[in-house]
Amino acid sequence: MTGAEQQKASFGDKLAYLIETVHPPGRGPYSYREIAAGIADHPGAVTAAHINQLVKGKQPHPRIHHVEALASFFGVPVTYFFDEDTAAQVMAEYELVAAMRDSRIREICLHAPRLDQQGLIAITNLIKNLTATKDT
Repeated sequence: MTGAEQQKASFGDKLAYLIETVHPPGRGPYSYREIAAGIADHPGAVTAAHINQLVKGKQPHPRIHHVEALASFFGVPVTYFFDEDTAAQVMAEYELVAAMRDSRIREICLHAPRLDQQGLIAITNLIKNLTATKDT
């Protein structure tokens, strides 16, 4: 396997990300049973145990109708599971949604449109510097 192939997230990794990230505000992730119940009427219905096996990589190649059911449940395109660019775009969108749940971040975003180009650059640089300091 090449370095690029090794860095690709597995189906299980991508499903685990959705389970951890995609849920209503104010509650934790859906359980495997809740997901199974949510797709019970879909032609690709699976059991909670099967979802567990998918997440853990014990079933690394799910059938397409299972993928379609899971994609429908989480509101993502089927290609999320197979295309790295689509997965990256979906993940970036969910990260933005999660960040916007923080009232302080929303406040910054609401004030940003009133800044001129220089102000936006200054704020962007300040945030980069503050997060770089935090990461070291």
